[in-house]
Parts: sequence; structure tokens; C-alpha cells
Amino acid sequence: MKRVFFSFLLFFSFVFGETVHLSNTSFYTGDFGVLSIKGFNPASRYQIVLKNRYGRWEFPVKDDIAFFSVPLLVKGRSISLYLKKDGKIIYARKLKINHKKYRISKIWVKKRKITKEVLKRIKEEHRLLRRTLKVYTDRLFKENKMERPLKKLIITTPFGAKRIINGKKSSYHWGTDFKGKTGDPVFAVLSGKVAIAQDMFYTGKTVVINHGLGLYTLYAHLSKISVKKGEFVKAGDIIGKVGSTGRSTAPHLHFGVYINDVKVDPMLILSKNLIIGN
Repeated sequence: MKRVFFSFLLFFSFVFGETVHLSNTSFYTGDFGVLSIKGFNPASRYQIVLKNRYGRWEFPVKDDIAFFSVPLLVKGRSISLYLKKDGKIIYARKLKINHKKYRISKIWVKKRKITKEVLKRIKEEHRLLRRTLKVYTDRLFKENKMERPLKKLIITTPFGAKRIINGKKSSYHWGTDFKGKTGDPVFAVLSGKVAIAQDMFYTGKTVVINHGLGLYTLYAHLSKISVKKGEFVKAGDIIGKVGSTGRSTAPHLHFGVYINDVKVDPMLILSKNLIIGN
């Protein structure tokens, strides 16, 4: 019955003028997917929904190319993807979820006193990040693939690692840490507009770039920020230099990728094409 239902939905999408292409049907946790919609109607309202018995995640669609991410902490072995148009499902696929095993990361950092003022700052910066990463804009990049954020990528802490900080369990590691020397140039991986360029309590000197279509990249613990908020950068432009600011144990680059504020494993996206067709 389910096979018939999904086949009908696929046929239904053709009837109404859209031809939908999905980049893959098998994903790792923290993975990245691309949906292309031939016959996209700008006057209609589209939305991608990922859903299973354990949770639901929504991703805006305002272009014939749309991105989504399978969350790191999603449970179950499968999840359903729905493409909605004006509130009605026009396409559906069942996606296989492959759960990766993530290692434990133990670090020791210098303790900093958390005063009321510092706590207020931490909360304000958290709200700023969440608010920024949920802003959806038109596509701002032209590249088909991400450039490297550093000349050489040597992973020191992978995405998804379970953090133990100063002997206490913390959260998961939401990006990938790359080895670097203080002063090494850090590059924008895609064209886009600088959304954040400031010093933050935990991530130190931080740059966040909006690439459009809900895709953002984050560069943290920099020793120097070389761009300003609102500035447009191209892939390969120097946006800062490697450092050890914020909560950090040694010079490195913390590189994060987000789709509508859902974390993506940077190593899974760096090797993938971002666009299906033009």
C-alpha cells in the first residue's frame, strides 16, 4: 500500500507541472540533501518536511533548488521526506538513515568566571546565532562545490564527537575542527554575504556567512576577522586568520555548516556537488 501511495504522489507531482529530483535516498546522520524542482512556480508556497515517529523538521523552499539536512540526533532507521506545495503533498520518498558512531572528545580548558553579565552575553549570542541561521534568502553563490576553508584539512575533532569538557559531559561537537597555525589564512568556502563578524564568548572571533537557500557556514576561534557584517565575499576570499580565541585549547579552525539552523557534517558536504542542473 505504501509503495502505491508514494508512486501516486510522484505521478501527482508530474500532473501539476513539477518534476522532482532527489540527490540520494540513503543518508548518514548529519548528512546533506539536494532537491531540484523542474517547473517550480514562484507564485506557490513550497516546503520540505522530514518526519518520522520521533520528530519533524521543516525546510523552506523558494527556488528550484532546495537543501535539507538529516539531523545528527534523529532516531530510527528511516524518515519520510515530503515536498509540499500550497499545503498539499506533491512528492514523497522514504529515506534510509545510516547511524554513524561518534567518538568521545575530552578537552581541558581554562575556566572563566560566569557572572550575570557574562551569562547575559552568552544568552544574547545564542539567540543571535539561532535567529541568524534561520533567515532564508535567495541563492547568493554560483559555485557548484565548496572550496576548502584552509589550504590543508587535517581533522583534530570530527563533527558529532561527544564532548567531555574539564571532566564533565557536555554537548555534541557541532562542527569540524581543523589543525592550523596562528595566522594561517581562512577562506570562504562559497560566495555569500557576511551575516556575523564579531567576538563571541564561546567561539571567540567568529564569522558566519549566508550563502542563500538556508545554507550558512561558520568559522570560529579566529585570531583576526578580515571582513565586516554585510560585506559580500567570493569563494576563496580570505575572511580571517586561524587563532585560539574563545573556549579553545590550541590554534585551530572550527568550521560549521547549517541548513535552516540544522547542523550538517562539514566533511559530508565538502565533497558533494551543491547544484543539480542550473
